[in-house]
Amino acid sequence: MGRSLLFLASILALAIFSLAGFDFPGGRIQSDIKAKEAFKNLNFFAEGRGIHLVPGLIEVSENFNLTKSGLALRDVILHDRWGFNIENHWPVGLFDEEFKGMRIGALGCVACHSGRAAGQLILGLGNKNIDVFAIGRDASYIENLYIELHRQPRNDPDFLAVRDSALQFAKLLSNRKIANTTQGMVPVSFIRAWFYKNANLSLPEGLTRGAVKVPPLWGYGEKRKVGQFSDGYGNGNLPGWAIAVELSGGQRPETVRSYLPKIEEAENLFSDFLPPKYPFEIDSTKAAKGKVVFEKTCVRCHGQYQIDGEGLPIYEAPKFIPLSVVNTDDDRLAANTPFFNHLVETSPLGDIIRHTDLGRGYFAPRLVGIWSRFPYLHNGSVPNIFNLLKPPTQRSKIFSVQDAGEEFRFDKAKLGLTIENLTHREAKRRNAPFTPFNAEEEELTTRTKYNTQEVGHSNLGHPFGTTLSQEEKYQLIEYLKTL
Repeated sequence: MGRSLLFLASILALAIFSLAGFDFPGGRIQSDIKAKEAFKNLNFFAEGRGIHLVPGLIEVSENFNLTKSGLALRDVILHDRWGFNIENHWPVGLFDEEFKGMRIGALGCVACHSGRAAGQLILGLGNKNIDVFAIGRDASYIENLYIELHRQPRNDPDFLAVRDSALQFAKLLSNRKIANTTQGMVPVSFIRAWFYKNANLSLPEGLTRGAVKVPPLWGYGEKRKVGQFSDGYGNGNLPGWAIAVELSGGQRPETVRSYLPKIEEAENLFSDFLPPKYPFEIDSTKAAKGKVVFEKTCVRCHGQYQIDGEGLPIYEAPKFIPLSVVNTDDDRLAANTPFFNHLVETSPLGDIIRHTDLGRGYFAPRLVGIWSRFPYLHNGSVPNIFNLLKPPTQRSKIFSVQDAGEEFRFDKAKLGLTIENLTHREAKRRNAPFTPFNAEEEELTTRTKYNTQEVGHSNLGHPFGTTLSQEEKYQLIEYLKTL
């Protein structure tokens, strides 16, 4: 119940921040701290709908000593299997909410939009290991079992509505035809599914998964002006796309309309987010040379970078790059058809959920905080920057994303994930001698394997910087650490 009080406090804080125009005393650093604290306690569960568990299951978690269960439950299931970040023995983003006498576990935005990099938890960074398919599959089993074992009042319409909403969302996430196949990727297909369902249509055969890595939130204020997604889909002047996941989770359009101000306040919070600073030493001489390389090689697409009087980044909108230029995986784009656009336009929220027709292509992201945003490209198909600077056919075809955010998986020299001489997790835990293996040769059998041969996982395209000398590549990497 304490989490409910925290949530109410955060909403009060949101209102205060909004009235004050988010002009916190102490400048942008204090604004960042306070915005992230409010974001950490934010969710959109309302009127018994949204992304949540069946009623009462949150109590079972407590009775099962979730906070004291140790390695077996917390790490193996919540972290290793589902990809949650754990803080104070609790999954980041899981809230204990009350609705009409029922206790309900609700998920907030921070479950996906917080991630680890080089061992530190960073609010606003995409979760590198979240696995929504595994969550949905396991939740379907656990929730149905719980319902059978706990004889709840089956004739209570409120209970039935909340229960059925949770079950339907879990079923949607675990639909193998449209689900993500790798940790750290979320399928846009389950957002699209709501529009088909709303029109009383079945999901079309061959609907692409459109799986992408979870994007960071800093710089969102400028990005939303051109579109919220990697392909610019979504009209940034309106807040509707921010709630698209909640609609897929069973939220009703009329409820979304009722809390539009809350959505707008949340999106304003993102505008105050600052990126994490590179946590290790930077060779300033090499970085200065790398800036020259960047200006010759990367600036045309990714832009230049300025700082304000506080030494903090000035955000700018990203630049749209046609697919014919960047040539990266187009699975994300394939379902943006005229018919789907028609479903968006004719939905009950068609006046606030809009699309921007920019053609086939992706936005070249602004590179602030790029050191933490690995693996790279919109689908997370390249483990580190050095790998990205290789000719596409020479990039790693298989790599592990297990423990992607931990320090022992961070490659300072190549900037991103280690791909050679990886250490097995159990050896790391036991402080035993590390067992090296080469990810290109060892067959990885879990959902932590990233296989670039799978549909939607291609690591081809972005053939830029590949002809630089090795010295120039490392100079460029050093400069990127400064952004």
